[in-house]
Amino acid sequence: MGTPLKNPPVYFTVVDARFNTLLSLREYVPSIQESMRKAGFPDFAFRSTIVVQTAPQDGTPRPTTTSVDQFVFGTSDRTHRFVLSTAGLTLLSTRYGHFDSFSDKFLRGLVRVHEIVNLAFTERVGLRYLDQIAPRSGEALEQYLVPEVLGLRNRLGGELVHAFTQTFNRFGAVQLLSRVAVQDSALAFASDLLSDRDMAIEARFSNFSGFHAILDTDGFVEGRLDFSIDAVSQQLEPIHEVISDAFVALVTDHARKVWNE
Repeated sequence: MGTPLKNPPVYFTVVDARFNTLLSLREYVPSIQESMRKAGFPDFAFRSTIVVQTAPQDGTPRPTTTSVDQFVFGTSDRTHRFVLSTAGLTLLSTRYGHFDSFSDKFLRGLVRVHEIVNLAFTERVGLRYLDQIAPRSGEALEQYLVPEVLGLRNRLGGELVHAFTQTFNRFGAVQLLSRVAVQDSALAFASDLLSDRDMAIEARFSNFSGFHAILDTDGFVEGRLDFSIDAVSQQLEPIHEVISDAFVALVTDHARKVWNE
């Protein structure tokens, strides 16, 4: 995995665990909120989001919508936020730091939920990084990313509006979905993260506007296991290794040098 970069390009990080459905979750929320508040997450909010799915009806795929209740516990500075639903816990961060501290923060939050609701099993554990790949003034994006993820813009000519590549790979139990979007704009968020774009983003990312790429790397492990904090931790480790290797494979030596200055 190598030595962590001094100024890594990651601006948003997500870690989550999906567990057995808790239909009576609302009854436990006051106790969970109090535990989270004492742990440094006093900013509470409730929100209901609409999830659109395509399900076959009479042999024809038709979109269906489902309302999902979410309970949000955030830090006062809006840099870390737990999102709890009836089937999972997610930690979002705009101040990632390092993997060990980030994963530990998530595991401690998961313990707090477990102590109150007594979870039975997990079904999925995931880790996701969003990196803003922005070249310095006078430099080109080609100096930062390998050609395979830059699309056809140099082949087609004209003025690029956007380019998008997506690759899905398996590494044993770890599944990896890698997306790269190239665009000329301000910082953008993936559609599934729009409800959390009010979090505090570092100025070096939020103030940038211009030609850049967003590297969205999402790794996860699926499979039902009896609930155990150690088991979740042991699943996160190889996911992080796979994502780290993918990052190194997609960025150039020049990019890593810049981010280490």
